[in-house]
Amino acid sequence: MAQPHYSSMPARGHGTAPSFNPSEPRELPRYFTELEFLFASCGVTESAEKKALGIRYVDYNTSEQWLSISEYQPYDDSQPALPYSYDNWKCAVISLYPGADAATKYSMADLDRIMGKAARTNIKTIGQFADYYRKFYQVSKWLTDSGRIGSLERDRFFRNGLGPSLWSNIQHRLSIVERDVRPGDPYTMT
Repeated sequence: MAQPHYSSMPARGHGTAPSFNPSEPRELPRYFTELEFLFASCGVTESAEKKALGIRYVDYNTSEQWLSISEYQPYDDSQPALPYSYDNWKCAVISLYPGADAATKYSMADLDRIMGKAARTNIKTIGQFADYYRKFYQVSKWLTDSGRIGSLERDRFFRNGLGPSLWSNIQHRLSIVERDVRPGDPYTMT
């Protein structure tokens, strides 16, 4: 193994060090992206060193969990037929966190949570509306693009988050500016 690169990598807790909060599994891919950027910047190429550095920046309990994964076993870059590479280990780590995998990024429950919170807070300002729209759009776009929700269902969810009073005002305005929409047909979110 070449000379370790620990001295060129930032210390744990440093402002430039990657971090991961296990209660936010969607952040795990970003953690690995930041870590791999540092590997490239610091010349870290060997799997064993990458794995050791991968656990360096997480809390104690998380590091113990990641160390216990069978894919953490030493890997010899000179004999790639032997298990396990950094990439094998990284995939095993990601599989421990539902929501960290791109295929399960968002669910209908996420959309329902956003809509329910907006409905309960009774949107009153343009800032509150914009915040609701941004959060809703982020999740609904992914769900629509992945075929998990249709556009009519998405639009109905969005409308339900607005509350009856606000929706009545918006519907009145839309009836003026969107004359080609027949009464009873839904207005689209976009």
